[in-house]
Amino acid sequence: MEWFHKLITEFQWAVAGLFGSLVAVPFQRDLKTKQAIITFVLSGVAIAHFMTQPVCYYLSIEQGSVGGIGFLLGAFGGATIAAVMKAIEGADIWALIKARFGGGSQ
Repeated sequence: MEWFHKLITEFQWAVAGLFGSLVAVPFQRDLKTKQAIITFVLSGVAIAHFMTQPVCYYLSIEQGSVGGIGFLLGAFGGATIAAVMKAIEGADIWALIKARFGGGSQ
């Protein structure tokens, strides 16, 4: 049972992010498929797990509030990734490359 306690301690921010992203799912109107929902939740969990400690350090937040920060990062992390992916899909990368390195007009 000690390994389970250690596992929960190591992934407490991911668990908080999981709950945060699950709470945020009903408010995301763009999530139409199961794959989109799963991607949203997993990206929220990943952002919460890897970004909670740096955010708390940067903002000088005490350790008692770390779970709340993980929850919020999970809730907003999936939405942030979705917005970034939409921006990348909507961008005309080829036109940007041609404008930067000169493609000339033909």
